[in-house]
Parts: sequence; C-alpha cells; structure tokens
Amino acid sequence: MRIIAGSKARASLLSPRDFATRPITDRVKEAVFAILEGHISGVQVMDLFCGTGSLGLEALSRGAGYALMVEKGRDAVKRLKKNIAKLNFQDRTTVIQADAFKYVADGLPKADDKNAEECQFHLAFVDPPYALSRQATVDSKLGLLLTGLGDHLMDKAVAVVRHERRVELRRCYGHLHHSDRREYGSMAVTFLEKIVAR
Repeated sequence: MRIIAGSKARASLLSPRDFATRPITDRVKEAVFAILEGHISGVQVMDLFCGTGSLGLEALSRGAGYALMVEKGRDAVKRLKKNIAKLNFQDRTTVIQADAFKYVADGLPKADDKNAEECQFHLAFVDPPYALSRQATVDSKLGLLLTGLGDHLMDKAVAVVRHERRVELRRCYGHLHHSDRREYGSMAVTFLEKIVAR
C-alpha cells in the first residue's frame, strides 16, 4: 500500500495484518481519485470502515483539509495511527475506534478532537465488509447508514461506496442520489451525491 499522489506521493503505508479488512488496490484508488479530481482541495473528509487509512490519507495528501477516520478493528486502528504519524497528519485527522454503522446511527457522537464535531463534510468514503453490504435496500444496514450519512454531509457532497460488483445500490438513500458507478474486476464503486430539494 502506498500514497499515489500529492504531498506524500510514493510514501508506503502499513497494510492490514489480516483479511478482516480489504485494502483497495492502487489501480482502483487511482481511478477513484481521478473521478474525484477537483473535489478534494481543502475539503473535510469522512472515511468509514477506513482500515489502515488508504483512502482518507490519500485525500489528505492530495490537499483535503481534514479527515475523520472511523474503524472498528483494534489492530487496524493501531496501524492507522502509525500511518498518520509517519505522514505527519496528526493535526489534520481524528481517529474514532467504533462500529461505523452504530457511529452514524448515533449521530456521530462527540469525539475528543473538537474538529470532529464541528466538521461540515464534503466527501465520505464508505467501504464496509462485503458481507454487510450485500443487502442494499433502504432498511438494510448499509441503506440505513447511507440515509443517515446524508444528514452529516454538505449539499453537493459526494459519498463513495465500495462493494461487490453484483450488488446494485438504489437510486437514492434519503438525500443521497446515485451519480455514477464504475466496475473493477469483482468490485464496484458507486458515487452518490447529496442533493437537497429546494
């Protein structure tokens, strides 16, 4: 794993120790950030199910202003913190060790870092375990997370969801509306945009 572009380009990252998390490949990560080009500089990012931080840290390297990183696994969090320290991003990140489904359902509870509660998020990465993302109905765990997530995103914000290719996300979850889908081998990435009716 490595940072592909930006201020920390080519820096190596610690990978997850086991298969509980699935690090995104450099090829797919590069393709995702090519689509997001122009939507990174200065933004506030939420990285859910972040593992050891590949997506959130890539966003920071490319100019994002702040990243809230949420990961349940204890070992992954330890390695995430080491990656953050290696890149010297401690002042631009908050790490929350929590189940992301519950974290969003609870309304993003207050973190030690006051920035986490004051953030207006412009970009969210959502990369749940495949077993928990195979159901994508509105009342599924993933559907409820995406609907709730919309309440914490700015208008026109983008949520990037990685899932199995065979899974088809709905056209909308609350204020989040389908805007694009790309397929890479056995995986797919769906882009949702927050649109508030006026």
